[in-house]
Amino acid sequence: MPPLDHRKAAIALAILTFAALGVFVAIPGIDLTVSGWFYRAEEGFWLAGNPWIEALRNGIWNLSIAVFAFSILALGFAFARRPLLGVDAREAGFIFLLYLLGPILLVNGVLKTYWGRARPVDVAEFGGPAAFTPPWLPADQCVANCSFVSGEGSAATALLIAFVVLAPDAWRLLPRRAFALYALAGATLPVAGLALRVVTGRHFLSDTVFAVLLVLALALGLHRLLLKGR
Repeated sequence: MPPLDHRKAAIALAILTFAALGVFVAIPGIDLTVSGWFYRAEEGFWLAGNPWIEALRNGIWNLSIAVFAFSILALGFAFARRPLLGVDAREAGFIFLLYLLGPILLVNGVLKTYWGRARPVDVAEFGGPAAFTPPWLPADQCVANCSFVSGEGSAATALLIAFVVLAPDAWRLLPRRAFALYALAGATLPVAGLALRVVTGRHFLSDTVFAVLLVLALALGLHRLLLKGR
């Protein structure tokens, strides 16, 4: 596989970001429409209480925590010149910084704390007390742990990227059938994690879309810094 062309990737990501912003500006009701598919007046967001969905959501979240913890452990082993499962310092550092700077600091520490956008379950259109606001404008409809952007969505995106970064090590260490399961998990679990935040009324579609784009932009910068040439 040829090395990542950061310039082309940055251009593509910028186009995707402006396209996404254009869609949500041109069709501001798309968030309410998509969330409305999973809302019933008599039941609310009826998938929110499903125990299987909650189990899957918690499993994906715990997997992200485990991958972040593994990156710290692997970083320590790499500095001791004893790579853990073949993961070198640059790979471990990339994953560690991606989670730290993305989901932990930028998303949960800044955006979800200060952007003030109410979650779907809290807006008037779905029986709540708050007003619906567009994703691109800071608001005052939420005090803490707000909707924009999705914290678990950003972690799910970081998880997907971590699967990709660690794929060469997994290919080298795992039997082919086990690697196929690794690839399947890497492709499906993060996507499921993103979708679950929307169908349960915890986030709007735009919250998850911009969470993905934000983490991808951060990953691109970190890749250029730490993994250039791979």
